[in-house]
Amino acid sequence: MLPDHLHQEIHTWFALPDLAVSPARLSQYRSMLSGAETARYQRFHFPDDAHRYLIAHALVRTVLSKYADIQPDRWAFFHGDHGRPEIANHDIPALRFNLTHTASLVGCVVTLENDCGIDAEKISPRHSPLGIAKRMFSDTEFQELQQLQDVAHLEYFFKRWTLREAYVKARGIGISFPTRKLGFEINSEGNIQVTFHADLRDNTQDWQFELLRPTPEHIAAVAIRINNRVRKKLITRLVEL
Repeated sequence: MLPDHLHQEIHTWFALPDLAVSPARLSQYRSMLSGAETARYQRFHFPDDAHRYLIAHALVRTVLSKYADIQPDRWAFFHGDHGRPEIANHDIPALRFNLTHTASLVGCVVTLENDCGIDAEKISPRHSPLGIAKRMFSDTEFQELQQLQDVAHLEYFFKRWTLREAYVKARGIGISFPTRKLGFEINSEGNIQVTFHADLRDNTQDWQFELLRPTPEHIAAVAIRINNRVRKKLITRLVEL
């Protein structure tokens, strides 16, 4: 059973919202949403934003039902102090999850007990990446980014950006967190090492970070607080909704 695998594994699930166009399926997905989710879905001004929201929440509900005998529309959630959703259903495995959606991609990560966060971004030019990096990245990362151009510049930026977002989401902390006090090193084999400023009072050995390319156009990052400092195997699936 899938929950048993989570003792040694981390599972990430992705879907492409642009391919989810069946009216019957979309109606089914809308019927899965809670009252609060439906209200938020209906408040989106732009149809593309509403569609990504719907597919992301259908993905989470459908995926969670692979780990417990609960229908997708029966999952209940509550939100922490900074809005991170958690499972409210009783008498199920100690599942944890986190959700992300961006242009043309939605995704979620599922763990057993471990704090987890996921972030995905489409690799595309954005306004003033150096300005953002100066505020959000470590001094070393900012200096390294300045030396890069074109695709290498964008990939460096989005890797460090998504890693920070995944960490903040795994911690369940707000956007005011001083991410300049984090530093990420990625070696030639793709292994990721994080360093923390002393006043953050966090430990490098307590975290596992992974970078993914769910599509050629997207970068995703996962942050997991690992119990007993034992790394887990990452399993990734791209599903059709």
